Amino acid sequence: MNPTLYLISNSPGEVSTFVKPVVAELRERHPEWTLQVCLVPCPYATGAEAQVIAEWPERPLVWGPWETVRAWWRGEGKGRPGAVVFLGGDPWHALLLKRRLGLPCLAYFSEPSGWEETRWLGGFDKVVIGYSGAEPSGGRISIGDLRVDAVTRALQAHLRPNKEKLTLAVFPGSRWLHLKAFLGCFLKVVDDLASEDLEVLLAASPFISQKRLADAARRPWRWGVAQARAELQDSTLTTENGTRVRVVWGEPYQVMAGCDLALSLPGTNTAELAIAGKPTVVPLHPRAPVGGAGILGLLDSLPGLESLKHYFKQRKKRRLKLIALPNQLAGRVVMPEFFVRDDLQDLSDFVSDLLRDPERRAAIGREAREVMGPPGATGRLVDQLEALL
Repeated sequence: MNPTLYLISNSPGEVSTFVKPVVAELRERHPEWTLQVCLVPCPYATGAEAQVIAEWPERPLVWGPWETVRAWWRGEGKGRPGAVVFLGGDPWHALLLKRRLGLPCLAYFSEPSGWEETRWLGGFDKVVIGYSGAEPSGGRISIGDLRVDAVTRALQAHLRPNKEKLTLAVFPGSRWLHLKAFLGCFLKVVDDLASEDLEVLLAASPFISQKRLADAARRPWRWGVAQARAELQDSTLTTENGTRVRVVWGEPYQVMAGCDLALSLPGTNTAELAIAGKPTVVPLHPRAPVGGAGILGLLDSLPGLESLKHYFKQRKKRRLKLIALPNQLAGRVVMPEFFVRDDLQDLSDFVSDLLRDPERRAAIGREAREVMGPPGATGRLVDQLEALL
């Protein structure tokens, strides 16, 4: 009987950059194996993950979050050969499924984690680490960063276009709260930079619907920071000042391939843009909504309580130090990041200066790419999985 692999994951970043390259590699090596992607409950999820996965050419099977919970509760699939592979989310979901189905479990952590050595519920049979510069120790194996393979594979399908204009790419994220808060801010910067010599592309995440993008552009969330409104028609956003932004739906790597400079929220996009060698500016505001898990995510969803929100955001700001993923890996500022003023003029001026400085853009892109490390992690992970089986 051919094995079934239960691939545990959670939200857009992990699905796109951890699960996707592993599924592609497994299909190439073992087309007869059953691949079951098991999504788990997660405050960072958009709800569109299962639909996006179902459209991949490899056609893995997909369980939604509550189907995964039901599977480990009922022990569905018990007695079949296979393995559990942790690729994002809360690790205890993988441990519970491992225990329930009586299967070995391999865990991938993009950076060192307190979960690596746990023996709770049997622990992991193998742990592989993707953190740049991580040294193998305590039974864990350093394989490299899966995100590098995900981006490298995807960019091969998108040739760099021959173009006359400079191109600015905007990456407003895949989470509804962030899109509602920040899209209007990015459009304000685009209005400030508008010229006949600049083309602007907006990378619309496959995890965000056209309806939600249109609503975020037309009715941005007011939180005291300068914004511009826009109307969406077909694949063009037109601001109130008449600036036109071309929307590229569900093809972020096409946008990366064709841009000279990017403007992005913190998150997985900053790692992907670094791997693509694209200079990127990562702005943040002290009052920015955080969203997602924890007390800050809960507070952001409630009206009022501004003093309490500010207190917790300032604590997080002091703890994080660096917000872009390549900067966190490097331990220094590689991609430009800074806290912006309410009027966003400092951000507009900074982006404008970079657009006029090709040598500085090239240096930023080159250093960011070096920080992310070489490709090959996916093959090494599958090697470890084959050995485990």
